Amino acid sequence: MKQQLAVQECKKRLLVVWLAGAGMLSLILIGQSMQEEGPYLDRVSDAWAWFLPNVIPTLSLMVGVVVKDSGATSTDKKVIDTFLFQLSFWLSITYFLVLMASISLQPYFSPNIAPLDFLKQSNLWLGPMQGIVTLALGVFFGKAEQSGTTVAQKK
Repeated sequence: MKQQLAVQECKKRLLVVWLAGAGMLSLILIGQSMQEEGPYLDRVSDAWAWFLPNVIPTLSLMVGVVVKDSGATSTDKKVIDTFLFQLSFWLSITYFLVLMASISLQPYFSPNIAPLDFLKQSNLWLGPMQGIVTLALGVFFGKAEQSGTTVAQKK
């Protein structure tokens, strides 16, 4: 028998991963943006233009789904296969680790490339990763909505 997890709890856990990851990266970028001699100098807006499309679309959709679900009044508790959740969860964490490495470790791995040029170059690996993570999340959220498996909650 497949292990099942509560859909609402899984959605919230994934949202926490995305909020925490985006929040940490935002703090790093804010710190770098505030430095007078920071890595992006007078091109801070270009660094943010690189960062925001990497997180905001997916994060916005996830917030929207969780907020929409918070108004649901169903007494049935939907469940979903653990594998879909774990796949989405670990791919999301890996994606944020790679994003963080792209921002933080550039001076150590590519000291001869300007930080902003490195960020643009990182889209070569981040684009496909984002596609895979978004696909996994889309399948998870889609299956969660279609899930006919429910467990009645006891009152």
